Amino acid sequence: MKPIIQYLLGAAAIVIIAAGLKAGAALLNPILLAFLFTMCITPVPEWFIRKGVPKGLAIVISLVVILLGGFLISTFLAASISSLVDSIPKYQEKLSVFYRSLEAFARSHDLDISDLIQKAHISPEAIIGLTRKVVSVLTGILSSSFIIAMLVAFMVIELIGYMVDVRRGKCRETAYMKWLTAMGGDVRKYVTITALTGVLTAVMNFFLLLILGVDFPFLWAFFSLLMNFIPNIGIVLAIIPPALVALITLGWWQTLVVVGGIWLINAVVENVVRPIFVKETLHISLVTTFLSLLVWGWLLGLPGAVLSVPLTIMVMKIFKDVGRGEEEPAPRAGRASRKAEAKI
Repeated sequence: MKPIIQYLLGAAAIVIIAAGLKAGAALLNPILLAFLFTMCITPVPEWFIRKGVPKGLAIVISLVVILLGGFLISTFLAASISSLVDSIPKYQEKLSVFYRSLEAFARSHDLDISDLIQKAHISPEAIIGLTRKVVSVLTGILSSSFIIAMLVAFMVIELIGYMVDVRRGKCRETAYMKWLTAMGGDVRKYVTITALTGVLTAVMNFFLLLILGVDFPFLWAFFSLLMNFIPNIGIVLAIIPPALVALITLGWWQTLVVVGGIWLINAVVENVVRPIFVKETLHISLVTTFLSLLVWGWLLGLPGAVLSVPLTIMVMKIFKDVGRGEEEPAPRAGRASRKAEAKI
């Protein structure tokens, strides 16, 4: 087969796979999020087992803590989202008043910003519409939290049981699990460190917003935890909602404190705390991370943006192993054919 035909077939296969991922996003997102949480949680029962706790008891303790924590987080999120939905009309009214006052201030200083605002699509209706989309995504994640929790529980039980049996010699490690373990090393390193720093950032953001009196501090702190998985621009996305709420409810000074405080917290965690936990970072270029954010966000929505780097690591690992597999058999086949020709 000619190389050009192979490339065309490969491109067609990629298009078909992408269309399937986009069409099945509603089904894939809970599974992928469960896999992400499993990668974060698996070290907990492993630590208990290394300390001498029986496998069953270690899994039970871990799952109880996980399910209880998930239930509490889901409860607080549900209450915050419900309150936010009820408050949207009030925020829309305040945002319209602020918008008109901003236009009046600009006109008083001989500035015409109406065309710029319209071209940038930052009208009150557009902002409220974007808010509704974010709320709907969070509501979707919340509504599938039970399915995600069950998937995480089953994955943890299966994975820990398998790893303990392999360690004790009760079963042999399959080639598939070897590949998954090797691939999971980089993914787990990224996910675990990102989750730990994200939780620390979210806790500090929560207390900052609570002290300043910004509405729904728990919701914005949880949102900042999710945005911590989005490289490069995640911090900007995490700042916008609480800053906007502070602007229309509190004032300019509180908004500046919110923006500066969240930015400072993120800078301290990224530049001081993260290097303590991880000495060697994954070498993924800025262009790769940004492209992965665009592609996975378009295919799977906000969950795809959150999972963009782990999914990119998996795809890069697959292509690397496939390329290595294609290169290795060729010399062996050549030697075998030369030996056969020599015998003849």
